[in-house]
Amino acid sequence: MELASLEVLVVDCQATRAGEAGQLLELGWARSGDAAARARLIRPAGGARVPPAVARVTGISDRLLAGGVPEAQAWAELVRDAAALGAPAPAVAHFARFERPFLERLSAGCAVLEVVCTHEIARRLFPELPRRSLRALTGYFGRAVPSLRRSAEHVEATGFLWRQLVGLLAEEGVSTWPGLRAWLEQPVEPGRRARHAFPMPRELRLAAPHAPGLYRMLRTGGDVLYVGKATSLHHRVNSYFRKQHGVHERTLEMLSQARGLSFEVTESALEAALLEPDEIKRHRPPYNVQLTEADRAAWFCAPDFTGVRPRASPQARVGPFPSQPLLDQVAAFAAGSRAALGPERWGPPAAVFAEGHARLIATHGEARPLRLGTRLWLAGRRVGDDRDEVLEPRREWTAELVFTSLEELALRAALAVRRARWLTRLTDASLVWSEGGAPRLLLVEAGELAHRGAAPAGEPPVPRGHQRSAAERREGFTLARFDRLRVLTTELKRLVTEQRAAALRLGPAPAFTGPSLARILEWL
Repeated sequence: MELASLEVLVVDCQATRAGEAGQLLELGWARSGDAAARARLIRPAGGARVPPAVARVTGISDRLLAGGVPEAQAWAELVRDAAALGAPAPAVAHFARFERPFLERLSAGCAVLEVVCTHEIARRLFPELPRRSLRALTGYFGRAVPSLRRSAEHVEATGFLWRQLVGLLAEEGVSTWPGLRAWLEQPVEPGRRARHAFPMPRELRLAAPHAPGLYRMLRTGGDVLYVGKATSLHHRVNSYFRKQHGVHERTLEMLSQARGLSFEVTESALEAALLEPDEIKRHRPPYNVQLTEADRAAWFCAPDFTGVRPRASPQARVGPFPSQPLLDQVAAFAAGSRAALGPERWGPPAAVFAEGHARLIATHGEARPLRLGTRLWLAGRRVGDDRDEVLEPRREWTAELVFTSLEELALRAALAVRRARWLTRLTDASLVWSEGGAPRLLLVEAGELAHRGAAPAGEPPVPRGHQRSAAERREGFTLARFDRLRVLTTELKRLVTEQRAAALRLGPAPAFTGPSLARILEWL
């Protein structure tokens, strides 16, 4: 029977790890003519638990597995569906080296399935494609795969990929199942590693203009894979395709799918940077990590850092902050709890924490995080970077490490509060700046980009809404507004660092320029 007419069983396994040591978590399958896949969560034997790293990439938790079925039951259902296809049934899986040990164990030596690997087929058909993962290949043909690795979605994606590969195999003269098996058994000729051949047409990326703006990497169907900003669209877009080595795996996977490109030219790099957060939230591209909405919020809390909420209120009136765990740690610090330095499983022992905490009070005379952090900053102490992060796990705790870690946490808390106050003020602002061309004017009203255009002569205008109270400004804070104003702050720092002309006005008082603007931004 011709491959184009042959019905096969598409199979996928999710497990804690590859090989015999792996615990099967989910088994999915479908006959290639079916509209939807079937999948069964596998109830673990012996109380085995899902490793946290596996839970993150699959979304499969111990709670979900508690409602699963024994693996023998799932296998019996699969065998019933496979029986109509022959013995052994022709089957396909992507990267079948992962599936085969589990399928062989479940079949107990019986010839139930004859599995062909779509990855091996693609390795021969696309030797120059940067990546041949399931997501990369299905994206190359214009279809998205969800980020969580679940069997039903992977079965449907593999079935889609199989149908695309069958047409290409026919062009290679491979049109039957025995012919495919024989073709796959032929060794791949050794040789030099092929250079990456990117599917995006070269003339398309070379046409990107030498101007600032936004660019979007697109699948063949027009889905947005990635949104980025650039000072020069031409230079930035083409930089993706110049390197052959040392490129991040996610980038190579994206470039294996990107076959289209669109861009939006802006008058300045600052405007491109400000448009990027909203564009990412609008399209939700799978290869953008920063500035997305997934599992993020702008957080508010009480003055003692308790009562953390994703919305401002009379009780939660301090904020916005990007990190809830940081607020929890600072609240624990203020209460003198060792939870300030992490959960019990990797935090310091109680006696070690008490010794380090006592040393902190003896040295500084107090342990109030905001006052202590401000004093440390004014004394010249700095943290390693300007990100709002929780502390990393420590392997071995000493009183000295507790002491320095509490100082660092106090410093982060003081900076986070100062940034929150700054972002609240920045919700109504006017900015005039120049990046080498004609001066530009930006008006921010209630955290939104109300106007951007050519700047009139003189100082920036008094911003509308400057009389609104801090409580009124916090009340309307959204994650989109939070990201937008943080990006604006970053761009202001860049202008000051590059010694560009910039004047920022927050009310009727004169605009901040030059040294005065630099002094404000130094804290942020």
